[in-house]
Amino acid sequence: MKPIELDKLDLLTLTILVNLYEHKSATHVSRMLDIPASKISRCLHTARLIFGDDLFIRRKYGLVPNDYAGKIYPIAKEIVDCAKHFNRVNSAEQLHHRYFELTFPGMIAHAYPRALMHAIKVHNKNIHINVSSWSNHSLETLTNDPHGIVMCCCKDPDEIRFFDQNLQVEVLATLNRQYLLCCKKHPILKQEISLETISNYPFINTFIGVQAPVLNPFQEYCQSHKLTLNTEMTITSISSLFEYLSDCNSLAITPYKAVYDMLDDDSGIHACQLSEVECERIFQVVEPLKLVMVTYPTTDNEESTWLKKKIRELTLELV
Repeated sequence: MKPIELDKLDLLTLTILVNLYEHKSATHVSRMLDIPASKISRCLHTARLIFGDDLFIRRKYGLVPNDYAGKIYPIAKEIVDCAKHFNRVNSAEQLHHRYFELTFPGMIAHAYPRALMHAIKVHNKNIHINVSSWSNHSLETLTNDPHGIVMCCCKDPDEIRFFDQNLQVEVLATLNRQYLLCCKKHPILKQEISLETISNYPFINTFIGVQAPVLNPFQEYCQSHKLTLNTEMTITSISSLFEYLSDCNSLAITPYKAVYDMLDDDSGIHACQLSEVECERIFQVVEPLKLVMVTYPTTDNEESTWLKKKIRELTLELV
């Protein structure tokens, strides 16, 4: 393989590569970074030329990273995270510690930025936020940036404190609602929807925990009741999930009302809330996941206190 021409490799290209690896959707990355889709394509083309590799394989549900992309991802991720420190240093000087890195689970990362920016403008707050989706490296990033605010799912808050005893973990919501997502033409819609009928179809997990994929409560229920469940993969990007579900017999279950609320007639996706009876069956044997907010308590100031208060309020509305 030819030597990498580092002088041609820019930070934007690396940022796009990292986000494509994590979200597997050029459309989602374009929206998240507020960069035209054509620019995403050009940067990916440049990266392929520089590295002499395709890096991603196009599938009907998005871009799948190949083995070589998996090797360069952690290096690119480290460079991008390190580069963010320049903004933090500069913003700390200019905004007196009013720059905040916010991390949300991928399935609801779309729901917070607009609402938060609206609140910031209405209350005339001099706060700058950078929003990203949860990944396996998010807690590690938080330990290097005490001014960050991270939201993630877990079974037990202690598993996060085990990662770093200095972290403050606040439970914002217990995720005991369950919404079924599938194609609008899915055969299950012509049947009685129960845990047993759901288990007959390929399943998509949507959770990543502290360091690895977390079993959906439905997956745990199937294990405990000896129900055979074919879990195809884990998809945490909402755009990639919708693209995949729109033309297949797979199903997904999410606890987030924000996902249910964003669907419209043109989405190609059907969503319905599982009945209280079916949810009760799950949570009689499985502990529901919790949505938690993780911060460093030693960095509290007026702006961070206000921002965390707004995140709590929005979580009640969105989740």
